[in-house]
Amino acid sequence: MSVPLSIYWSNFPVILQLEVVSDFRQTIVRVWIIVLCLCTTTLAFCAATDQSRYDLVVVGSTFSGIAAAINAAQYGHSVVIVEEYAMIGGLMTGGLSFTDFISYEALSGIFEQYTQRVESYYAEKYGRQSPQFADCHGGIHAEPHVTLKLFNEMLGEHPNIQVLTNHRLTQVMLDKPEQGMKVIQGALFTNKETGDKLHLFGNVFVDATYEGDLAAYAGAEYRIGRESRQEYGEPLAGKIFYNQGKVLVGSTGEGDHRVQAYNFRMIMTDSAENQRKVEKPANYRREDYLPIAQVLQEGKVSQMFVEKSRDGIFRSQMLPNRKADVNDIKNAPVRMTMLGENYAYPDGDWETRQKIINRHREHILGMVYFIQNDPAIPEKYRQEAQRWGLAKDEFIDADNFPPRLYIREARRIMGEYVFTQNDVNTVGNTFIVAPKEEAIAIGDYALNCHGVSPASLYPSIAEGDYNFIPPPFQIPLGVIVPQGFANLLVSVAVSASHVGFSGLRLEPVWTALGQAAGLTAHLMLSQSKVATEVNARDVQHLLHQHRAKTIYISDVATDSRYFEAAQFLGMRGFLHDLYLSREAAMPGTKTYRSIRGTQYAYAYPFHTLEPDEPLEEDLAQQWIGKLSADVASEARAYWQNNAPTRGEFLLHVYALLQRSL
Repeated sequence: MSVPLSIYWSNFPVILQLEVVSDFRQTIVRVWIIVLCLCTTTLAFCAATDQSRYDLVVVGSTFSGIAAAINAAQYGHSVVIVEEYAMIGGLMTGGLSFTDFISYEALSGIFEQYTQRVESYYAEKYGRQSPQFADCHGGIHAEPHVTLKLFNEMLGEHPNIQVLTNHRLTQVMLDKPEQGMKVIQGALFTNKETGDKLHLFGNVFVDATYEGDLAAYAGAEYRIGRESRQEYGEPLAGKIFYNQGKVLVGSTGEGDHRVQAYNFRMIMTDSAENQRKVEKPANYRREDYLPIAQVLQEGKVSQMFVEKSRDGIFRSQMLPNRKADVNDIKNAPVRMTMLGENYAYPDGDWETRQKIINRHREHILGMVYFIQNDPAIPEKYRQEAQRWGLAKDEFIDADNFPPRLYIREARRIMGEYVFTQNDVNTVGNTFIVAPKEEAIAIGDYALNCHGVSPASLYPSIAEGDYNFIPPPFQIPLGVIVPQGFANLLVSVAVSASHVGFSGLRLEPVWTALGQAAGLTAHLMLSQSKVATEVNARDVQHLLHQHRAKTIYISDVATDSRYFEAAQFLGMRGFLHDLYLSREAAMPGTKTYRSIRGTQYAYAYPFHTLEPDEPLEEDLAQQWIGKLSADVASEARAYWQNNAPTRGEFLLHVYALLQRSL
């Protein structure tokens, strides 16, 4: 088919307008020709492809996409996940095994269920006293092949989910607009192995790709690159030089097309029995890597593989079975990333993207080969590097190298809400972020960018690099609802500024947003609503039932009997009152306390409920004051007659409110 049907639909009113001429009969004839062409095109399209219809079509098998599929399927909806690559799981099965977040208390919902499965896997296979069990750190660190196994098991528990791999999105077909909004009718995919075409129809679509391809193909508005500092009033926006919490001279704040750097997350091991030595890449050029030798001679690097410090080359974050998730080190003297060489990727065609992927692969393999083998590298560094090789039992069908490039940022699909740096601002001089009534997920990580272009004004600082750690924050429903679409949700390339997105681009957050997208899709299907009509509180109610958090409460775990009540009432301001009442104790408090020297930290202070503490009169009056008159009367009587704890009171109020809903 030479012309997508979406073009016919979108231009149909214009064509009719152009065909209005004085000869009425001629107008009728031309209209019939247009209709005939439309029908013929539709028939030709259908004849040329296999077809299937589903309640929900998910494009992208990232964990976000998997979460969306599972959460819709558990309500009986038919779901298909379509993946361009041969392997499902996105980066979670493609090398990113050392997951980014700060406190364990931020994890919940389907992501926490995954970590529980990881922990059970290592406990059952190796025993709870084994180093493998210890190295999975409570289920947050898993070898890629283990994550792949668990994802397949999770999907296999839902027979109404079909998974199609090796299918590349080719076209999107739009239906007649609904309530002035675009409606996706179907999408065309090409089987990369056979060349066969597959057309999938759906009632609701979720774009769970890192690139936002489905939304872009459908004509959604999107951003690539950086906004200026003035657009949203973000201190970290635009061109910036940042070091140790300070914005440096030369930071103009100008917006541009530049995109955060990419790299691969290699899985390497120092186990001689399970390693494959890195071979010389086909397009290897020794001269490209000679500057590394100069850096070593100047003493700027103490060792090749480091776990935390910046005076190394490869960030080796340890996994079970003597493996490491090897990543780029921000502002290190030698970088795995290729700053500035990925700008064309987000909007590039498949050939352009593949060239960028290949270039990154050759760069990283060439760097490892050079350091391990070249005589220009001092012997002590070569010997250290030679201890490491690619893990032979990972990525077996891809030469033991990750099949997925680490896309930290690509398109950002503009939605009903644009998440910015301002959304992590604290209330006054406190450590509390302002509440969001329509929150569907929480974030607990830094606004973090690995830079967008090489060092220039400051030799040791990449332009565009920053790292700012806010308190836990909430993410509203509008970030996954694209503007102007009736039946499309986006769970990864979400609506945010460049700076805002840098705090959302973590797999736990993307997965939480995917879970919310799946539940939102369920509400759209069951209530016959377009995306913008879904009530955020209905989504929250389902999330809480599935033990997913929408507000950070550090001492009420997902298995607590208080969980649903605390989350429900927390969304109505009960907990922020309690948090802010501790304002006097905040100045000078150390807010980040590392666990065993890792990036993970103990629970964030000032975010506790203390559910077993007696409910004080002042707090009781505050909470009762938030209730309607009839509910307040019953709640007051309960408090006066029973002297409940905070948790017991919230349970009682929650029951009263559920009765009245």
